[in-house]
Amino acid sequence: MKKFKYFTRLTFSTLLMVSLLFFGAGSGSANDDSITVKKGDTLYSLSKNYNLSIQELKDYNLLTTNTIYAGQKLLIPGLNQNIPLYVVVGGSYAQKANADKQAAALKKKNIDVVTVKKVINGKPFYRIQAGVFSNKLNAEKQKQILKKNGIKDAYVLTEKPLHLNGINVGSSYNHLLKQFGKPIKTEDYLNVRSLYYQKHGAGVRVNFKMDNGSVFGLQAYPEFLKMTSVPKEKSKVLDMYGYPNEVKKVTCYESASCEQFIYLLNKNKLTVQFDRDGRSVQYLDLSRME
Repeated sequence: MKKFKYFTRLTFSTLLMVSLLFFGAGSGSANDDSITVKKGDTLYSLSKNYNLSIQELKDYNLLTTNTIYAGQKLLIPGLNQNIPLYVVVGGSYAQKANADKQAAALKKKNIDVVTVKKVINGKPFYRIQAGVFSNKLNAEKQKQILKKNGIKDAYVLTEKPLHLNGINVGSSYNHLLKQFGKPIKTEDYLNVRSLYYQKHGAGVRVNFKMDNGSVFGLQAYPEFLKMTSVPKEKSKVLDMYGYPNEVKKVTCYESASCEQFIYLLNKNKLTVQFDRDGRSVQYLDLSRME
């Protein structure tokens, strides 16, 4: 059992260390969720700086003691969740065929691009993206490459990582409790925990890794939450997340039809489902895409 637990932690930590950020269906450059230990740092001081417990830091980094060394790399779950991302855009088109044609021409010049759909006021538009960066300087360099290759209107768009009330995939369970508050009760089923903030109806359901508390999936139900930081209306969703990548109709209440907004960024997916009135939010679901 101990060997299995160690292997699970090792696999998870390795995945975090080697993972890259992605956008749409293509990849870009970004920093991982790690820091370099400086002289004078201790697990205690780092736990205070990043709102984590010492045990969480030890679990994430497979540490058996409290000793750390200057120059050592440590994983910090959710480190980059509030850091803005810089998306390099090489044009937007109403027709997908035109966007694909432009993307193909850029690929022939060894420029890595993808076509990403956005739905604005019910109409689809297709955006050519040439990378997503955590460093604005690198994004500006990529923009200049596009301009030198004939895309004179290339620009850099600033976006925030997908999140739910400041929680994203990879955040710690402790961080989730700090953001949403302590529930009046919880219910566990397999690796899913339901958090109740009222007597009836779970306000949050979290799918998390049992051995280190990291979030792998998160659902929020605004009807059962008192906080205003989780949007309850479509207008607030648009204010917080912007225009979606996809809009689709799904069956709800057995025979009714409900609308969904789907947001895709860096291999993360946020699904927002609205009620039959087309305005009220039923739930928000944040997950990691395979």
